[in-house]
Parts: sequence; C-alpha cells; structure tokens
Amino acid sequence: MAQDDLRRELGFWDALTIGAGTMIGAGIFLLAGVALELTGPAAIFSYLAAGIVCMITAASAAELATGMPTSGGDYYFVSRSLGPALGAISGVGIWLSLTFAISFYLFGLGEYLSQFLPLTPFWGAFAGGLLLTAINVYGAKESGQMQVIVVLTLMGILGAFCGIGAFYIEWGNFTPFFPFGGSPVASTTALVFVSFLGFVKIAAVAEEIKNPAKNLPRTLIGSVALVTLLYVVILLVIGGIFEQETIGEVRDPLTQAARTVAGPVGAGAIIFAGLLATVSSANASIMASSRINLAMARDRMVPNWLSAIHETLMTPHRAILLTGVLALSFLFIESLEQLAKIASVLQLYSYAALNVGCVALRVAQPDWYEPSYRTPGFPVAQGLAALACLGIILYSGPFAQIAIVVLIVMSLAWYYVWGRSRVEIDHALPEFRAEWAAQGWGALTAPAPEFAVEVPEVLSVSERAINTDTPRRVAVALANPKHEHDLLQLGRYIATGQEEGGRVAGIHLVDVPLQTPLREARTRFTERPSLERTIAALADEVEPRPSGNGARTVSLNETTIESVIDVAHDVFGGLIDETQAQKSDLLLMGWQGGFNVGRIYNSPIQRIMKHLPADLAILKDRGFDSMSDILLPWGGGLHAQLGLEIAVRVARITDATVHLLRVVREDVDEDQERTALDETVQGLVGDTDRVEYRIRQSDSVTEGIDATLAAANYDLTIIGASREWTLRQVLFGSIPDVVADRADCSVLMVRRYVPDTLSVRAVESVKRLKEAAGFTTSPTAE
Repeated sequence: MAQDDLRRELGFWDALTIGAGTMIGAGIFLLAGVALELTGPAAIFSYLAAGIVCMITAASAAELATGMPTSGGDYYFVSRSLGPALGAISGVGIWLSLTFAISFYLFGLGEYLSQFLPLTPFWGAFAGGLLLTAINVYGAKESGQMQVIVVLTLMGILGAFCGIGAFYIEWGNFTPFFPFGGSPVASTTALVFVSFLGFVKIAAVAEEIKNPAKNLPRTLIGSVALVTLLYVVILLVIGGIFEQETIGEVRDPLTQAARTVAGPVGAGAIIFAGLLATVSSANASIMASSRINLAMARDRMVPNWLSAIHETLMTPHRAILLTGVLALSFLFIESLEQLAKIASVLQLYSYAALNVGCVALRVAQPDWYEPSYRTPGFPVAQGLAALACLGIILYSGPFAQIAIVVLIVMSLAWYYVWGRSRVEIDHALPEFRAEWAAQGWGALTAPAPEFAVEVPEVLSVSERAINTDTPRRVAVALANPKHEHDLLQLGRYIATGQEEGGRVAGIHLVDVPLQTPLREARTRFTERPSLERTIAALADEVEPRPSGNGARTVSLNETTIESVIDVAHDVFGGLIDETQAQKSDLLLMGWQGGFNVGRIYNSPIQRIMKHLPADLAILKDRGFDSMSDILLPWGGGLHAQLGLEIAVRVARITDATVHLLRVVREDVDEDQERTALDETVQGLVGDTDRVEYRIRQSDSVTEGIDATLAAANYDLTIIGASREWTLRQVLFGSIPDVVADRADCSVLMVRRYVPDTLSVRAVESVKRLKEAAGFTTSPTAE
C-alpha cells in the first residue's frame, strides 16, 4: 500500500458510536435538572433547538467531510473554506472547547464518585482527570467494539428509565409549561448545548470511515437525531415526576427519578450509567483534542514540538499532557454552569463557521473539493444555523461571551505573530470572491456539480477450485522477525505454480493507539530493515531441484515477494482489508505460544476466520531445516483438500514426499481404502508421484494420528480444518490438540474459504450424520 493511501477501519456502527458515545455524557446527567429549574418544562424546546441546529450542522459537516475526508474535523474544514485566519480561531476554539468539556465531564464524574466514595466532587474529578490523561499518554485504546458496548449499555439503561418512568408521569406537573416566559429558553439552550458536543468528531476521523459517502451523512445526522430524541424523552420523564416548585431542591434529579420508578436498583443503574458516560466522554474528548493539535501542527499553525509522537508509546504525548493539565486547571472554576457555557460557546463559533464554510465551498467549487453528498436546504438551512449559533452565544451570559472574545483576539494575534509567515494552505476564498463578483447572489442558487461516488469493487467471492498448477497470490502476515524467513519461504512455496511464478505480499502492520491518527503514524513507519534483509536473502537461495517426472519446475525467484508496511488501529481488521487490497487468495499467519484449540479459538484469529473471503493458513513454526517428509492426515473434506493442494505444492518445490494418512476402523480393508484414496487424490491434483498412502487401523482418529507421529519423523504436518473427524474439541471445524501440540515438527493448519450457504451447511451436516452412524470408514474421534 502506498504511504498516502488511507486505511478505512471504521464501519457504520463504529462511527455512530463515536458521535453518540461522546454526546451521551455528563450533559444529560447533570444539566437536565438545572434546565428544568431555569426554564420549566419548556426546557424541552432548548434541547430541541440545540438538536435542530446540530442536525443542520451535521449535514454541512457531512458534505465537507465527503469532499475532503481527512483528520482534523472542524479546524480542517474551516481553514480550507474560510482561510487560515478564521481556521486558527476555529482550531484553537475547538481545542479549548474540548478542554472545557473534559473539565465538565470530569466534574460530573466527581459528582457521581462522591456519592459512594469518601471523596469531594473536586478531588474525584481531579483523580479521574489524572488517570484518563495517563491512560491516553500510555496509549491504552478503547476498541470500536468496546465503544459500541458502552453506547448500547447507556442506551439500554436510559431507554429502560424512559420506558418505566413514562408510567409515573404526572401531567399536571407540566402546568404551566412556560413558568418564566419564553426568554429563558435561549439562555438554557446555551447551557445545554454542551450535551451535543461530539458529533463532529465523526468527521474528524473521516479518513478512517468505510464508504464515507454513505456512512458519514447517516452517522453524523443520525447520531444527533438519536440523542436529541433521547434527551427530550428523559426531560419529559423527569419533569413529569417532580413538581416544578421542588425540582430545584433535588440533588441529581435523574438519579432520584430513577429511584422513584425502580428503587435502589434504578438509582444504582443510573449512577453506573453516569460514571460510564462521563468517563467515556472525557476519554473520547482527550483523544479528539490530540487529533486537532496534530492537524494544526500539520499546517504549521502551531509548533511541531506539540505534535511530537512518543518513540515507544506512539502517542502524541505532549498534546495530550497539555490538554490534560489545562482541563485539570479549569476544574478550579468550580461552576458546572460556567464550564458548560464556555464549552458551548467556543464550539458554537466553530459550528457557525462550519456552516458558512459549507456555503463558501459550494459557491467557490475549487478543483480539490468533490463532495459525494450534498446537504439539503442550501443555503437557507446553513444560514439559519449559523445565525442561530451566534444568537445562542448572545444569550450565554457575560462570562461565556468574554471567553469567546478572548478566543478570537488571542487566536488572531497568534496567527499573525506565528502562523501567517508559516502557514501555506489552499483555501476557497479566492474562488469564492471570483464567483461572487461574477454572479452576485445568484452564486448561492447556482446548481452544484454532481460527483460520482467511487464505489470499491466488491467481488462475490466463490469457492476456489483445488488446483496445484496455477500460481497463487499469498498474503503473509509478519509480526516477529524471528519467523519472517520461514513464513515468507512457505508463502513462496504455496504461491509458485507449475510453470509460472506467483506473488507473495509480506504484510507488516504496526499497531498504533487511537490517540494517533494513521496519517501521522504512517510517516514514522515506512520501512522494516529485517523484512528487507529477509526478502533479499530469499532471492539469493539456491534453485529448486527438477521435478521427478521431467516437467519444468518453475524457479522460486519467478515468484515475486513484495513488502507492505503500514499502520493500523486494528491490526486484525487491517489484515483482512490488506489481504483483499492485495487481491490475495490465501492469508498465511504465524502463531506464537501454545498451539491448542482453546487458545486459537478464543484469539482474534476467530474474527479473521469469520470475515476473511480467502483461504487461511496458520503456521506453528518449529523450523524448516529440511523438507523431506510431509504428513497430511486425511478425511476428504473441503479443508483437507486445501491441505492436499498445499502439500503437493510444497513437495514439488522441495522434492519432498507427502505421506497421506488415513485412519480407518479395524474392519476396513486397507487395499480397497488405498485404491479409493488414490482415485480421489488423482481426481483432485492429478499427479500422485509424490504422494504415499498410509492406512492405519485404529478405534480412534486421535490415537491413530498420535501413533503415526510417534513412529516416524516429519518435517511438516498439514492439518485440514475440516469437520470430518467429528472431534468434540474443534477449531475451524475440527483440529485435534494432539496433532497441534505433540508434533515435533512445524504444523500448518489450513482453512479453505467456503461461502456460508445453505447447501454447504447441508453437505457438512449430512457428512457428520453419516460418520456418527458409522456409514464411513472413519473410526470415532475419541
């Protein structure tokens, strides 16, 4: 893969939970009661207004992100649409907004910790901030699956609260609906807006989202709509349970409402959800802040010193530490409302600029901007959203307004003192001015060009026919330099055809923390010296011996070996993607540690087995000093047939003998079984000169294999991952521990890719039933 290519690892649910998981934080847990106290039941309109503004902004962000999918989010979009000066304000504003939001989330964490630990809310928040900062510096990452689990848990708890709490609503508590008139709605919107921070973080990882033209709009808009609905229902339940006159006296109304409807269990569930939400939101915000700093450093908007990646931990430790220290210092403000409003107004400026930037880019139509999604309602919706953002700022109160003025002045000063002479980025303002001069207001209504969506080629992978003559494309996963040579050599044996060389791609993926964007990490891992040396050594090895039947045996050097070195947040998912990108039909992997069923089955390899549309081979490397005798236990199934193909390919190159072992019942005629085997093998691979048949009578398959391994020395044992042995302990279908663990030689376990269709499952089921009923020559597995 070229170093500039993008590895897209995040699917729809991963991206959706990035936005929803960040939004469902301390906002709803801590501000619902405050909003009801300040506005009454009309606080629902504050959440609705914030949600509508955010949904329009999400649509604008989706258009911008599909037009220029890269890390950086709001900052990148604003700087490319409105120029570096406004981009500087946006970048600093987003970073500070996230930092204040982190303090806000930590404040909520401290509130919940203080309910069952001997800590004040401040020290609970401080301890939590120290721990989360250290975790992010260290690089412990939260996987996409874990984020999905967190969001589903929160949605489940809050959904159950809403469902049960609906039966406890006293509708009289909603009268009057506007106890203080309509004016508090706007100021409360400024307060609760922090509850919606997070959805644009999806755009900040746009370069890592699969099928962005489809998934970006759905996840951006969908996450806001989902959270808005949840917030409104929660507010209805709380407002319906407590009287308006008393809600201001209730500490943590959400927890107390849960206690009312479900007793201590309900209160405990909400406290648990609150802890989970605040920790998850604070952690996600720390992670997102580092990406903003890296994007600004990439443009030289801030010193490169801040974007340094730690040599060992591979995290942007300086950016994370700076954010963590500032977030902890902001805790001294000791005002939940002020933290929320400052975080809100700083983000509101960015959202206003983002909507204006969407309009500017639509009008300018620069060559480098080709969005595959167009936001509806243009330009009216964007204009209204931008004005609404500015209007909410006007109602946010003097303290927050001072914060936004200070942000603008200091960011512009920083840009003109530091960034102006260093920053060189292409932006849309020159094209916008030209289009506006030519068309005036008509530029806003001119039809936007349509750009075709590049849909990656998706092949319907079918079952590959057994063929020992044609070359193969083999991907080899490399992690340990000690085994690189043997893995690549075996990959070359398998890839080489009868008369034509194949292709081997040695793939080394560096696992980097989620805190570090792939683009930044990729610049640090462009080579692997040990891999290059191994490839060079393989090219110098001796030619293979000619085949015994006089046919031309292709040189191993006609099989090309290429190295693919890249970075990934998810190495196993990256292996699946890279195998497909290389158009490989087999993935060869090594295995470290104990080689038994339980360990492999419970490892991430199970995930590769499920999702990889190619053959899979796993090698327990015990050395390849020589290759004379290959043992192939045989049951005749689909996976064993792949084992036969690989055995014949290796034997042809190394002049080895394939010992095909068939364990049968003691009442089976060995000569008839050998004749039947020969007919089967000839039908599959044709030439059987290198295949010798070993028929062993035994009451147990595992005992027969064990006895064979003990009776002779083999250089390689190949196990087809088939179901025909009907073992109780299975891997890929059926591989006995006795073969994997007791063999003194290297063991290769292979799984043939077979589409998961009803017909295939039916064939396998019939086969197992016949074996169980004793209609085959195989003994029992025990």
